[in-house]
Amino acid sequence: MEITADIYHGDSAEQLKLLPNDSIDLIITSPPYADQRKSTYGGIHHDKYVEWFLPISAQLLRVLKPTGTFVLNIKEKVVKGERSTYVIELILEMRKQGWL
Repeated sequence: MEITADIYHGDSAEQLKLLPNDSIDLIITSPPYADQRKSTYGGIHHDKYVEWFLPISAQLLRVLKPTGTFVLNIKEKVVKGERSTYVIELILEMRKQGWL
């Protein structure tokens, strides 16, 4: 079996559009955490995180093979002593997109 790897460098929202449907076996991503590293990533407010990530996850789902694997590395944050729910909200919305 031949194993190949391609590296695409750039904004994922643009680079994913260049890939054919059902063409990727493994996706591992660690997008910016909500309101973290603002100087590096610009920061995404936790109230806007799901809305921000869903277009990306739709493209990821499109390019991932039905037998492929997807790993998403994000974590919740605490806001004024209360755990933010953006991670579970994202999971629920991604399920509506067709993710298992």
